[in-house]
Amino acid sequence: MSYITLENSNTPIVNVKLTDTGRKKLAQGQLNFSAWAIGDSEINYDRVSLIDNNPLSNFGDINILSPVDLQPNFKSFVTKDGTTALNQFSSGQINTIKAIINNKATERGFFAASLDHTEFTTLTGSTYAKSNGFATNSSFSGTSSLVIGTGHTYSEGDFILFKYNNDVLNTGLTANQNTIPVPHIWYQIIETGTTINSGDTITVDRKLPNLSASTASSQFIIYPSGFTGYYDLESPVAYWNTNTLDFDSCCDVSTSDVAVWNMNTVFSEDLIGMSGTGVQLTSQTPYESHELFGSNSYIGMKSPLLGINDAVMAASEMVDACSTPGGSASDTTKKSLAIIHYSNNTISNYYGEFLYIDNASNKTVKVHIPDLMWHRRDFSSGSGTTMGMTFLASGSTKYIGTTQIEYVDLIEDQNLIPTEQTPMVVGMVLPQYKIIILSNDELIAATSYKSNRNWTLPPLTATLKSPSGISGALNSTETMWLTYTFENDGLSGLTTTLPCQDSIAITNTSSSVKDVEFKISDIDMLPYMRKIEDTSYDGYGWYAYKFKVLYQITNGDRPSADAWKVFDYTSTALTNIAGETIEPTELENQTPSANGFVIDNGVTVAANNFSIMNSLNMNMFNNPNSLQFGDERFFYGNIETYIGASIYKTTFNISIAANNFKYSSNPTRSSNESVIKPDIRVSEIGIYDSIGDLVMVGKLSSPIKLQTGRTIMLELSMDF
Repeated sequence: MSYITLENSNTPIVNVKLTDTGRKKLAQGQLNFSAWAIGDSEINYDRVSLIDNNPLSNFGDINILSPVDLQPNFKSFVTKDGTTALNQFSSGQINTIKAIINNKATERGFFAASLDHTEFTTLTGSTYAKSNGFATNSSFSGTSSLVIGTGHTYSEGDFILFKYNNDVLNTGLTANQNTIPVPHIWYQIIETGTTINSGDTITVDRKLPNLSASTASSQFIIYPSGFTGYYDLESPVAYWNTNTLDFDSCCDVSTSDVAVWNMNTVFSEDLIGMSGTGVQLTSQTPYESHELFGSNSYIGMKSPLLGINDAVMAASEMVDACSTPGGSASDTTKKSLAIIHYSNNTISNYYGEFLYIDNASNKTVKVHIPDLMWHRRDFSSGSGTTMGMTFLASGSTKYIGTTQIEYVDLIEDQNLIPTEQTPMVVGMVLPQYKIIILSNDELIAATSYKSNRNWTLPPLTATLKSPSGISGALNSTETMWLTYTFENDGLSGLTTTLPCQDSIAITNTSSSVKDVEFKISDIDMLPYMRKIEDTSYDGYGWYAYKFKVLYQITNGDRPSADAWKVFDYTSTALTNIAGETIEPTELENQTPSANGFVIDNGVTVAANNFSIMNSLNMNMFNNPNSLQFGDERFFYGNIETYIGASIYKTTFNISIAANNFKYSSNPTRSSNESVIKPDIRVSEIGIYDSIGDLVMVGKLSSPIKLQTGRTIMLELSMDF
């Protein structure tokens, strides 16, 4: 839309559009603007004379049609000399203006959120899930088979999520709730069986927990194995309706709203404890390596595009600002990456040109994960009562290396962590790509379908100490890598989980052999861990019977996935009573000697090889379709964001002095200079390129009279 400024008159509107020639040249990259012209092709000056000579008669207005796509060149021009139609643009007449517009996008995800986003209810309608129901806990016997009852829709390959209930909560754990923290564990249905005990039986990819002594029931929700075909279209909708030329419905613009975001998790290193004969790439070896994990086809996003370091950082390169001489440092290598994106086959552009972030106006990207038990939430150990965590884009815009790729840090919501804590960076938001990256290995582990946990774990910290005997555990110049795991194998309750993915390293820089003391890095980092035998046990959170430390000694190189050692540190110092679950506050005791948390020569002699192959039922090479790390296809959370778009407006500032434009080639206006003729009326204006083609046309809502002594200031604009 454009306008014309006239002194002491109403302002007419100019209807502007690119011509077919202009659109073609735009597509060819040849569009340019060189000259302008005005015309009066639709003015009948006989009627103009009638109106001018009979001002009191009701002759009405002079009407001008709107411009058309296949606009031909003007039939008659208004010129300065009666010959030259085109007027060359001078410097400053053409300007480009950029404007940023933004709007809040519809919140999309698997949950309905309260207004303040403190409560989330799982959406289980047909748009989101295939089926849902309850299974009695007594049917969970520690095997991979389960009776879920009749009347449910599912297929082999589908995902099933269990929200595990217990007798303390029992009916207090209502359907679809995500506030009360309980284990939410994913599995894949690998076999559907016949009816047993009047209920359908399914087999999942690994062992279920043994809850046979419980009288409660746990909810399950069944989700499709893929994204396209259930949440999305199988193929893109054509923009043009090929079956009709009825321009009322010429465009099949898709209005289907894909209600959830995609997620693909990429691993660049085998997981801790991936061991066994040849975890490699060839068919001669039994297990899949990380190169064969799901979503590995996105590895190029991690590196080289984002430059997020692969698993190549040696101990000598590790830097930790909190580390002290003789102390440990965090392994800053990013071993995994979760890419959250909105990729689908609908042609509707729900997220505009980019994700809009403006912290000053509280417009940002928020990632809500309602069923996450985040270890840094604002609860003391053993007291976490509300599940879920929010991460948001915050801070200044940064760039990937020396590229033009912009990103903003994704950090913890300050309102959900202790006030004395500085929000931790867990990933990044790339506004240009409209994607969110999770780069915190523990966060990725808790969102995995294969890890057996929806809770995160804090790292260890370690120091060197003089050996307790003649021999120590760590020789001079050697590096020890440490992390830990919880186990429940052979006992009732939850199954063994993926080890903590935040490992640390400590190098013996002294000239003598040393032992290594370790501890949980800080207190109140286990808010959702419970001792279930405690008389005040509330039924919330998760629990464990065994605490085992994993370590590996190298000569400064990175650890190998299959060379980790494990030692059981479970004792009554942790459980209070033998055979019971661990008390989290005892586990966090910051005096290692109180718990016997030292790796000495005796430990190195007694330690065993560590493996996750059986406990997590890792994939065999010849069974690539079974659930594996990286097989996540949708982001199980909600995304809040603002969307942005850039509008580029080209403006043409044209001054038309009536005294200069005295000639018209319109045949209805006499060329006889001795005859009194009506003032010229301008009905159209054209923009021409450097070879004289009409590439843009504007039609006035009403003609403009060129009266002697009057100058018309016309601004023509086109948005791109």
